[in-house]
Amino acid sequence: MATSTNNFKVGEFSCRHCGENRIAQHVIDLCQKIRDYVGLPVFVTSGYRCSAYNSRVSKVRNSYHTQGLAADITCCIGAPALFDAIKEMYSFGLVPELSFCYLYHKKNFVHVDIGRVRDNGVFQVHD
Repeated sequence: MATSTNNFKVGEFSCRHCGENRIAQHVIDLCQKIRDYVGLPVFVTSGYRCSAYNSRVSKVRNSYHTQGLAADITCCIGAPALFDAIKEMYSFGLVPELSFCYLYHKKNFVHVDIGRVRDNGVFQVHD
């Protein structure tokens, strides 16, 4: 069972549709590392998703959100700066658990997950 960290409560990662929460502790810990690194509040816009909710908000059927292995996050510095900070952390070896990081530029959030590394790399940008 997942536990809270200094800045994140487990409930922040619950499904927005049904309230269920199967988030992995490693995702919460990853978000805490990111928050500590940027030194500013980081907000979870989406954590665990039940399959019904995921089908409404995502085109990805087997999203890592449905497995409790992903979170979408944002920060007052903006998603592009948050994305750059995460890339820097990765280059320094501070987030070895990170498998994928996707910047949704227009929607102003960053997707992070601890699933598998994608064939086209860890970091990607979407307009």
